[in-house]
Amino acid sequence: MSLYHQPFAAIKAGTKKIEVRLADEKRSRLQVGDTIEFTDLDTSETICVKVLGLEKFATFKQLFAKYSGTIIGSPEDESIADLDRENQTIYSRAREMQYGALAIRIQIIK
Repeated sequence: MSLYHQPFAAIKAGTKKIEVRLADEKRSRLQVGDTIEFTDLDTSETICVKVLGLEKFATFKQLFAKYSGTIIGSPEDESIADLDRENQTIYSRAREMQYGALAIRIQIIK
């Protein structure tokens, strides 16, 4: 999976422990114990993580009500509304309503 530099760096630093994604067909196949390779879009550096947990939500807003701040790679003071609005630049509301949101709990393995 590709990531912008800031979230990639946060995973590498060990502060971002949950990756937030659309629960589409591809992500729905993820299972606890799987390995994910993330690639930094700026540097092409890669990092491997192990999936420790998966939690599906009907909407990103519901996900952000449970998880926010550095654990998902955002500033501690960012509001749920700001997180939701920011996420809409990546995923359309129609796709969100179709698939839902996925919190992927991760741990660096190399």
